[in-house]
Formats: sequence, structure tokens, C-alpha cells
Amino acid sequence: MNPRMLPEINEALCTGCGECVSVCVPHALALTAGKAVMARPDLCAYGGSCEPICPVGAIQLPYQVLFDPHPAVSERGRA
Repeated sequence: MNPRMLPEINEALCTGCGECVSVCVPHALALTAGKAVMARPDLCAYGGSCEPICPVGAIQLPYQVLFDPHPAVSERGRA
């Protein structure tokens, strides 16, 4: 089983502006010591609003691409 993916915050880039915290609806993000942190990862819904609002690009939402080794064949795809 894959671990739950969460937004990654680059502490070196974060200016502590709080924009991401203000748009985090489940309140998973917080400011601590002047930096954004994932204070409540259990609440993160991975909604994605935190990444584009960051003015310095300190937040990235990683994702995983999974391929089905046995994809379903549609009716049009059958010979």
C-alpha cells in the first residue's frame, strides 16, 4: 500500500505569507515559526488550492501515475 501523498512545503522558499493557510479549507496547514507547515496531515483533503496561491512556489503537490497492466478493452477497440 502506498503512503498517503501530501503537499510538500519547501521551507527554504517559504516566506511565511500565510496565503496557503488562508485557503486551506480543512485547516491542515498552519504557520509555525514564520513558515507554512502541514500541522494536521490527517485533515488534508489534497484539494490543491494551496499550490497555485503560493507566490514563491514553495508548495508542490506530488502525484503518482499508475498504469493498469490489463486495461479494459472497449467495444470499439475489439477486432
